[in-house]
Amino acid sequence: MKRLQLATLRIDASRKLSFTYRGRTLEGVHGDTIATALYANGVRVFSRSLKYHRPRGLYSLDGESANTLMSVDGVPNVLAETTPLRGGMKVEPQNVVGSPERDALGFLDRLDGFMPAGFYYRTMHKPAALWPPAAGVVRRMAGVGKLDPGFRAAGRYEETYLNAEVCVVGGGPAGMQAALAAARQGLRVVLLERRPWLGGFFEYRAPLHERARRLAAEVAEAGNVRSFCSTALIGLYNDHLVTAFQAGTDTDPFEERYVEIRAASVVVATGAIERPLLFENNERPGVMQVGCAQRLARTYGLLPGKTAVLSVAHDLGLECAADLAELGLDVACVADVREEGQDESLVRALAGRGIPLLRGWVAAEAKGRRAVDGVVLRSLSETASKEVACDVLVASAGVTPLAGPVTMAGGKLAYDAHTGAYLAAELPPGLHVAGRLTGLHDPAAIEASGRHAGLRAAEAKLEEPRSLPGPARGSTLVMAPVEGRKAFVCFDEDTTVKNVRQAVEQGFDRPELVKRFAAVGTGPGQGGIPGHNLPLLLAELLGEPVTALRPTTARSPAVAVGLAALAGSRHDMCKRTPLHDSQKASGAVMRRIGPWQRARYFSADTTCRAEVENVRTNVGLLDASTLGKFRLWGPDAVKALQRVYVSDMSKLKPGRVKYSAMCNDDGCVVDDGIVVRRGEDEYYLTTTTGRAGETVQWFRYHTRYDGWDYKMVNLTDAYGAVNVAGPNARKVLEKVTDADVSNAAFPFGTYREFVLGTIPVRAMRLGFVGEPSFELHVPASFTQAAWDLLAEAGAEHGVKSFGVEAQNVLRMEKGHLIVGSETEQRTTLHDVGLGFLWSRKKPEMKTVGAVALRQTEDQPDRLKLVGFRMDVPGETPRDGSIVVDEKIRGYVSIARYSSTLGQSVGLALVDAPLAEEGTALKIYEDGCKGKLKRARVVSLPFYDPAGERMRM
Repeated sequence: MKRLQLATLRIDASRKLSFTYRGRTLEGVHGDTIATALYANGVRVFSRSLKYHRPRGLYSLDGESANTLMSVDGVPNVLAETTPLRGGMKVEPQNVVGSPERDALGFLDRLDGFMPAGFYYRTMHKPAALWPPAAGVVRRMAGVGKLDPGFRAAGRYEETYLNAEVCVVGGGPAGMQAALAAARQGLRVVLLERRPWLGGFFEYRAPLHERARRLAAEVAEAGNVRSFCSTALIGLYNDHLVTAFQAGTDTDPFEERYVEIRAASVVVATGAIERPLLFENNERPGVMQVGCAQRLARTYGLLPGKTAVLSVAHDLGLECAADLAELGLDVACVADVREEGQDESLVRALAGRGIPLLRGWVAAEAKGRRAVDGVVLRSLSETASKEVACDVLVASAGVTPLAGPVTMAGGKLAYDAHTGAYLAAELPPGLHVAGRLTGLHDPAAIEASGRHAGLRAAEAKLEEPRSLPGPARGSTLVMAPVEGRKAFVCFDEDTTVKNVRQAVEQGFDRPELVKRFAAVGTGPGQGGIPGHNLPLLLAELLGEPVTALRPTTARSPAVAVGLAALAGSRHDMCKRTPLHDSQKASGAVMRRIGPWQRARYFSADTTCRAEVENVRTNVGLLDASTLGKFRLWGPDAVKALQRVYVSDMSKLKPGRVKYSAMCNDDGCVVDDGIVVRRGEDEYYLTTTTGRAGETVQWFRYHTRYDGWDYKMVNLTDAYGAVNVAGPNARKVLEKVTDADVSNAAFPFGTYREFVLGTIPVRAMRLGFVGEPSFELHVPASFTQAAWDLLAEAGAEHGVKSFGVEAQNVLRMEKGHLIVGSETEQRTTLHDVGLGFLWSRKKPEMKTVGAVALRQTEDQPDRLKLVGFRMDVPGETPRDGSIVVDEKIRGYVSIARYSSTLGQSVGLALVDAPLAEEGTALKIYEDGCKGKLKRARVVSLPFYDPAGERMRM
């Protein structure tokens, strides 16, 4: 087709792009979508419908139905009308047997009488023997598109996470004005627009497109507005979390990008979509929306056909008719369902171009087998009708606000009789709406509402109100005076007015129920086509007021999102300690442990024998920054500690360290750590790495009804931690501090505060690895400097770094457990040998888990934590290997060869009868061809049973 030359175009006709369709090489231009390029090449039937295999064509250009789903470069279900054309694309139609024009399954269209609403529910379950063979047929016919199991998505997929004071969803005139108004208050603004450019419905309208581009230029010049085009909303959630995905352009380094925004407030300015007109064959190729016809011409330079008839219910339809006639389309007539109320300037424009205007008339039937070749028009009074030849039927029953994001965020809609639409009636705090979403139609009023919403989102002084037109009066027409056998409410699922009537006759009287029973809006387009019409049609069929019904709730994802986009580019989204870079530079092998990257080894030897031996005989440094660290203070702080920890915290003296554990209501261990009393009502506590992110919520949850006066702050990322461990640890520490760190002044189990040079330190004498150990907590920004001081001071003693695996071996030799390794969801405090921590003398504090601990203390049939020694010294089972006799009796939580002991030892959770010292254990692991490894239960700890070394 020859392209029009217009100022509104978004294509570059000088840049040709070749692609293949059904094996033929075709040509489009830069700026085309796949659908517009096919349309320019004469393609009118894009696909076949899911159930009846009816021909389907270009209806909208915003993906409101599955009409243009195609396979592109091996990827099924690509929405051709919104996907930009790229050179070399291989495009194939879907859901056709043969060709889109001649589908061998087209005969199913004549069998609709055998497939009423709820057909699958009502017919295929009886007799029961029918279902197995029927299931195979249904599964083969259900769904659209085929994916090669060996397919791999090409290109780069990224993600970005943003924070903003204001997020604006929708880049039309209202959205741009909202973004600019908030930005002028000095706020950071993120603006999302699904189309490749800003402008909304101003963009393709001759009188307004220049205004759209001026506003877009202002947005581009605003330094604190970050706009994302080609970015579709996925979801809008509580606390103003917005998710979206962005399709990459030729100049972007990614195919798609996941976008997540945390905003203080959100403005929804998503505009309106057209409400389909319900008449016979209303989805025949050649039937399209007003906006689709006008955008084809104004944005892509393509007249939609040769001769057009318009059946509309709003002034945008009259404007479109006059505009397309001006551009050279033969407009046979315009049928307007309204008897009066048309904009007289548009009426005069039609008359000036010789276009008949039929007031109170509507399209009743689209004629033509594979595509429109005429239309039957009928007066609403049904007293007159006429048939008009045409190849394009532009049909619209009105406009409906695109309010899905509002309901996603928890807003409520209510039917407005004036506009004939469902408008936002209740909004959650911080959510604002603007533009056509509020029922406005006048351009100046739309822009003003955007500015108003932007100022409200910014909590700024509102501008003086101006006298501007309010919401426009809308059409309440539901359907043409037809039977509705082939008047489609939902294009995706081939659901007709007749099917909705059948659902009502079966007793389904609410949109949510009819949606599921008759499959209205359950296809790829979700509620785009049927969303507004369904409650209007139901109200008419039930004889109920429209105000009693609402559209079905929109849910995330608002648009189809590829799994590759959600997966991202395989970035390891992790936390890093302040020592990460220096550890890696010194040869550490980093591994993911929970949310952190940590140094696992410092050599190629995964047994870490040298690291372990150095700590046992000399001195080592460990990065322990991942431990949870918390400050707890206030008059009732000790009460909170008493509630969540099993030990009695009321007797904790300043300067002492207390080891304790937390349990859940079942008495199962969920965390352990150290508590220090720093002052009268102030405590410092540590937790396991995995529990650091949940501890504050744990305290709050279990004290939520008590009204206690205390405060808590998470310092995990604010402090780093270095563990200096080994017989020479004190010698190293003495070289970098003037504080007395002798055993007499700083004994095992105590806490001190001093400085390393000028670095403030919170220090604890602990014994997790079984050697003299100083755990030093320092502000995160000083952690590297503290490490360097210690490493320099320890050089003469041969200090070496050791990683998590060496620590694992050291603590195992000492018999110390790790929550999550030696504990699981069934193990109580008693089961893992920590029952001595539980104080039975504080029942008034209602310690979490105390009731269960009392009930399970003497239960015989439980898992128990034991130590074991392998019968063959060097034979070491893998972690997770199972303990068996006639059945599974437990499992190995950790086992390692101990060079210190010259023996393979480990810890295991086993049934209580096997926990007695001296009991023989049989261990099974994969790959051993059924041969069992043998061990014997021994007492713990394996190393230094009296604990003398760690107290040196």
